[in-house]
Amino acid sequence: AKKVRNGKETDPYQRIMVGLSISDVLLSFFWFFLGTWMVPKETGWLWAVGNTSSCSVQGFFVVFAGYGETCYQAAISLNILLLIVFGWKQETFSKKVEKPMHFLIIAFVLVFAIIPLVYETYNPWCGGCTIIPLWGKCSAKDEGEFCIVRGNQKVELVLRLIAGAAILIVLIFCTVAMVWVYLYVRGQEIRNRRYIFGGSNNAENHRVKTDTKNP
Repeated sequence: AKKVRNGKETDPYQRIMVGLSISDVLLSFFWFFLGTWMVPKETGWLWAVGNTSSCSVQGFFVVFAGYGETCYQAAISLNILLLIVFGWKQETFSKKVEKPMHFLIIAFVLVFAIIPLVYETYNPWCGGCTIIPLWGKCSAKDEGEFCIVRGNQKVELVLRLIAGAAILIVLIFCTVAMVWVYLYVRGQEIRNRRYIFGGSNNAENHRVKTDTKNP
């Protein structure tokens, strides 16, 4: 951990992988391991023993880690693209890009995860707690009518639109970056083959001419 903190024996790619790994561990722990344990027991779901507060905690870390993981995937693609296609060195990436990149990723996912917390929009859904309003009976008298009893539907809509746009942008960027890297490496390979093939032909021609002059 000390080597990662002082940055002397790690490069930007490794530090990006640390961020990605932390996000992955948090997501796996709070969503896949804890699962329904943090869901309010009033839901009646299997193994649900939590309450509203534990549900909000689970939702916060799931959103924070999930979108952090997505952003760090884009960071890896950016690092590889700049190194291979544009010829950057890791030192250059560290000086010009790395610190603002980490700051923007952490700030974005932190703000994104805090907003539903403020508006109480982390509620049970599909085996866990995530960004969704909680619906219930409007009152004891109106048995057939349902209203939002916790959360904000407008907040959910806006955040889902932002999340969808962010995921789409990251998906397109990563795809374009990796195709670009592939085409660049493929082009380099073809040029190297031509150079090697041309060099071997020249050597062969030189040998034939030498043999001809010295029967």
